[in-house]
Amino acid sequence: MFIVIRKDAKLSRKTSFVVELLKQHSINKFLYVFKIETNRFWEKWSYDHVQLPSSMKGIIMWYLLLPLRSPEEFRDGMLRRLSIAEPKHVLVQSGFLSMLRDALYINFGTSARANRLMRILNKLTSPKIFLVDEFISLNCLDLKKLKNLGAIIYVSQDIAHNHYGFGKNLITRNLMFRLERNAMNDVDLVVACSEMETLKYLQMGAKKVVTYPNIYPTEAFKPIEKDEMPSVSVVLREHWGFAAEKSLETILNAFACLDRKIRVYVIGLKPKRVPKNVNLIYHSFIPNKMDYLKVLSKSWIGINVGIHKAGTNERKYDYAEAGTVVFSDTLGARGDLIPYEYTYVDGHDFAAKINQLLNFGGSPLKKMGRENRDRVLSLAEKQRRKLLDDIRKIDAGFQ
Repeated sequence: MFIVIRKDAKLSRKTSFVVELLKQHSINKFLYVFKIETNRFWEKWSYDHVQLPSSMKGIIMWYLLLPLRSPEEFRDGMLRRLSIAEPKHVLVQSGFLSMLRDALYINFGTSARANRLMRILNKLTSPKIFLVDEFISLNCLDLKKLKNLGAIIYVSQDIAHNHYGFGKNLITRNLMFRLERNAMNDVDLVVACSEMETLKYLQMGAKKVVTYPNIYPTEAFKPIEKDEMPSVSVVLREHWGFAAEKSLETILNAFACLDRKIRVYVIGLKPKRVPKNVNLIYHSFIPNKMDYLKVLSKSWIGINVGIHKAGTNERKYDYAEAGTVVFSDTLGARGDLIPYEYTYVDGHDFAAKINQLLNFGGSPLKKMGRENRDRVLSLAEKQRRKLLDDIRKIDAGFQ
């Protein structure tokens, strides 16, 4: 039996992928254990789902930390409530006090009340493997007690101390680093999202790490015909906040320097100003992954902007799977290599290099994009087999 542990009502993309991979290979016994933040006091059970309430320690920590909020974010929150305009969704709190509150709560306040669950698990004689979904779920249940019942697989989508704002301050960075390092004593397998993060987990003391990058191939997807005119795609979500707004402004200002017409597909953040030489095609959101990849596959080049310092981001592989050349900023380039990825450091460097890339012409760029796609699909298949093989070995060892 696989028991999936998550401090949220919805699994991460990476853990959803692992679960579906196991189901494709006739492994169907799953129990989903959620520690629901809005359900602090009552426990709910269904056929294969358990909702656990917060522990008394968690409830106390929640209310103690509630007032801890950065002054500027408290002010912005009040202004948003007083405004009639629709509030923006921001990815993270960025002020030090707010980030400290989040780090303290993840480390000390996320434990669930699980006495009944543990009694039932102790009575079950079938082998058990626990899938812990991301760092936010590490403290929901006592890993040492789980270790006595079976194997533990930690599914990581990002290194905790590099995730968004945690790495900006020594205190929050150390808190999040110790959270994962301490867990390594009990974890049997870490599923990391890049070769870079695999090395970091091994340095933390992980017993075994398998890399599965943030590639979620849509097997039925085939790229469609690319535009005849030079074209690029940019994915920047609105809730990524100021960093995304600044990056989009930099990119569009660079396009204004080009002495040519260019088509730009923007998905997410709506541009405030569009240069005269840009033929803009804007999508606020594309919910279907197939449709999303089709839009990306029309363009010659995908612009990959990094938002935080953790492992290789999913957008980089989306562009490659769509058959485009990838053009990354220095943060977006982190983690793993693909054959045709170019890097820029600022707006002027972007303008100069994008012009040089477009001067290659459509045919060479399309060929580069096909090679990127071939590499990504090959890597996904290779690592998928390796991940499944490692999980099977763990499962066999606990039979």
